[in-house]
Amino acid sequence: MDSIMSYMRYNNYKNDPLSRCNCTPPYNPVYAIAARYDLLSPNGEYIEPGMYRRAVGGIDVKVTNRELSSSLEYVAVSGPTWQDVPPFQWSTSGLPDNHVGQPDKWQFGPVHHKWQPARSNRNETR
Repeated sequence: MDSIMSYMRYNNYKNDPLSRCNCTPPYNPVYAIAARYDLLSPNGEYIEPGMYRRAVGGIDVKVTNRELSSSLEYVAVSGPTWQDVPPFQWSTSGLPDNHVGQPDKWQFGPVHHKWQPARSNRNETR
């Protein structure tokens, strides 16, 4: 589970050859599995349309396996990746988006969740 979670949250764009681009700077955090547009350089020059800094990208990961799924369980982590890059933080991002009710810094660990079957009241009259 740890390896698939790390894989799905991977973004080491400055060192990953698959994140290299014909742009300035010569790498792109959007090409990673856990894309993060907020990490684009504000002064960068990118050839693809729509390549500019904004609050867009991979925001969570949910994984399970045969054992966990058989008991309605999964492991999830919320927020943009932060394992090889700085965690996303509204107060230092410079982004103008409304984020009322959200935490300032998105640096959360995984959570193990187990669904509970829905309760039914068979004696309920309609």
